Amino acid sequence: MTRSQELSAKAADQRRRARLWLLQFIGEGKPRYATKSELRDAAIRDLGVSKSSFDFAWIDAIERTGQRQWYEPLRRRLRRSD
Repeated sequence: MTRSQELSAKAADQRRRARLWLLQFIGEGKPRYATKSELRDAAIRDLGVSKSSFDFAWIDAIERTGQRQWYEPLRRRLRRSD
């Protein structure tokens, strides 16, 4: 296997793992509680995927589930000052 093939296979595996992970959050009737950035940071940290692999998986998961509202930014949460 060439270096290029190895890198391609590694990227495909990262996209697959990130997509499967995202499908836990993106689905019919599932509340959206995290931003794309928050989910990306968690995936990079917990799954060891690249930013690019996550971004491709994000699009794939949204398209597979038909939950296109996930393309829209999550409204900013108000910070409470106690």
